Amino acid sequence: MRARTAATATALAAATALTLTACGGSGGGSDAKISSPATSSAAPTTTPSTPATQSSALKIDPTLALPADLKAQFEWTAPKNAEEAAALSGAANFIQAIDHAVVKQNKNDAGLVGYAADGALTYAQNYVQQNVDLKLTMTGTDRYYSPAFTLGSGGGSVEVKLCNDQSKLYSKEVAGGKVHVTGASDRNYVSWDIVMVKLPTAQAVWQAHSVTVKEKALQCKQ
Repeated sequence: MRARTAATATALAAATALTLTACGGSGGGSDAKISSPATSSAAPTTTPSTPATQSSALKIDPTLALPADLKAQFEWTAPKNAEEAAALSGAANFIQAIDHAVVKQNKNDAGLVGYAADGALTYAQNYVQQNVDLKLTMTGTDRYYSPAFTLGSGGGSVEVKLCNDQSKLYSKEVAGGKVHVTGASDRNYVSWDIVMVKLPTAQAVWQAHSVTVKEKALQCKQ
């Protein structure tokens, strides 16, 4: 799985101009909890994952391309709701931007700064920097599936929840390339709760503004 760093256990504050409420919950494992915009009271809608294929509607920024030995794998069918679909693509770009920044060993990687802001950027940069300090990059498959959504009450924001299987994702030493293979563990199953915000730009970019990452997410075990 990913290198376990202090960033995954640090509570970070999201300094945004949005209306905020608490996000996350209790449970085992390490949590990185920050605030998220207020959402409607409706229950989240869930899009079933598609284990064998990646959504053809998913738009990954080509500047976030990863090396041949590392793959961010997104398994789902595209939501029918246009805002959910756009926010989901934005969340995928945010996640891949984190992996890309770790590979580049640069917490200020342009892709990361472009797809994250506020608490989400703070979390991501802390995570990247600690991998830089440990002289670690990543190899293997970083797999995401089972998206669920809650639309923001004021419009322009979507809370995206994802499951993450890191059982085939490993830390790799930058110098020498030694791979640290980990065994089976419930900690390999991780939940991500990302609040995506639509920026007022011509191309309608969706940016991550807050994130909660929780290990030992047994509901994601499959």
